[in-house]
Amino acid sequence: MTMVDPNATGVVTFQAFIDFMTRETAETDTAEQVVASFKILAGDKNYITAEELRRELPAEQAEYCIHRMTPYKGSGAPAGALDYVAFSSALYGESDL
Repeated sequence: MTMVDPNATGVVTFQAFIDFMTRETAETDTAEQVVASFKILAGDKNYITAEELRRELPAEQAEYCIHRMTPYKGSGAPAGALDYVAFSSALYGESDL
């Protein structure tokens, strides 16, 4: 409330609400943004490896992803390649893991 009613009047103007919601939603990642981030980490490949995740992410985040990502089923990927697109979609409720 201090963000939308800094003077503690108990009233939130419509404009203050719109400004707040604009700030909040602008900071929210979408599945597409997460996929794009993983693609960068993966060196523009359609899959990512556990090694790349461990190198690029904090240990806890890397292990979370590694244990939840499904194997990549596309051609030309090395053994152990992980599917970051399916993972990202599942995170945002667009599919099931």
